[in-house]
Amino acid sequence: MAYEDIDFTPPAGVRAEAQKGLDWRSEYGRGGTAIGIARGRDLSNGTAVSPDTAKRMKAYFDRHEIDKQGEGYRQGEPGFPSNGRIAWALWGGDPGYSWATKLVRQIDAEDARSFHMDIERRDISFEEAPEAELTIETRAGGQSAIVGYAAVYNRLSLDLGGFREIILPGAFDKVLQRQRGKQDVVAVFNHDINIVLGRTSSGTLELSSDEKGLKYSVTPPTTRADVLELILRKDVKGSSFAFTVAKDGESFSSDPAGAIRNVREVSGLYDVGPVVHPAYPSSTSGVSMRSFEEWKASQAEAEVEPAVEETPAARIVRSWVREAAAAWAVVLKHGR
Repeated sequence: MAYEDIDFTPPAGVRAEAQKGLDWRSEYGRGGTAIGIARGRDLSNGTAVSPDTAKRMKAYFDRHEIDKQGEGYRQGEPGFPSNGRIAWALWGGDPGYSWATKLVRQIDAEDARSFHMDIERRDISFEEAPEAELTIETRAGGQSAIVGYAAVYNRLSLDLGGFREIILPGAFDKVLQRQRGKQDVVAVFNHDINIVLGRTSSGTLELSSDEKGLKYSVTPPTTRADVLELILRKDVKGSSFAFTVAKDGESFSSDPAGAIRNVREVSGLYDVGPVVHPAYPSSTSGVSMRSFEEWKASQAEAEVEPAVEETPAARIVRSWVREAAAAWAVVLKHGR
């Protein structure tokens, strides 16, 4: 993860407080651990911290803020500076706490931004995949449920910007097992997070993987009766899902029509739901394009310098030739 826009260099106040902690430690011979002393040296020297160090700093301050209540923490109190006050200063003191808190907030924001950039969204058209078309089923108590497929296995997509995509059978199996009870998946209408139809944590959304693909069944609130009507009238033309794919969960291949991205394993699943206008071709993401470009580059390298696998017989012949050349070199050198 890159954080180019975040300044990890300790500000002047943090450097001054760390130096104060080092001076106290030298004068009184107490306060702070070996790690704290090392941290104080780095901060006082203005050494940039890493993102992990910024998080450790904030965690330290969160844990030790209670030390401020101890005797000798404040100037004028008996025992000042206390061990806790010296240790606090070594980590940058109050300026360090404020700075570390700011850094962690910036890191979290960047992580969230990058994470959402990696989320991919795919739509499936009922015209292209009739087996995915939505139906309305009646549940116990008279409640209506929307049932259909957000993704279908073994079906090539339209062009996604130089490549097509196919989701292989079982691609959702592991993520559904891993996320069960841990991560919430939401059902939304028309990609709009403000129109929630249900969610797994409340039991109003059920997800499963079968031989066809990713199946979903959502029981919307009565206030979303309009969505049910749109589905019954066939105004809704597709379904959608949002997901992520780990690097080892995909591979590329090709056929006469071009490149194909094979999605073997989905690593994260975030939302599903019906859409009025499926837009599969325009719904690719930067992460899939990056993978495609890397694959193209590797193909180009392979074409320039094709790999040749050496057989055992070829290795033996090469060894004989090398030994004969060495022996002949000796003959030439000594004239016999």
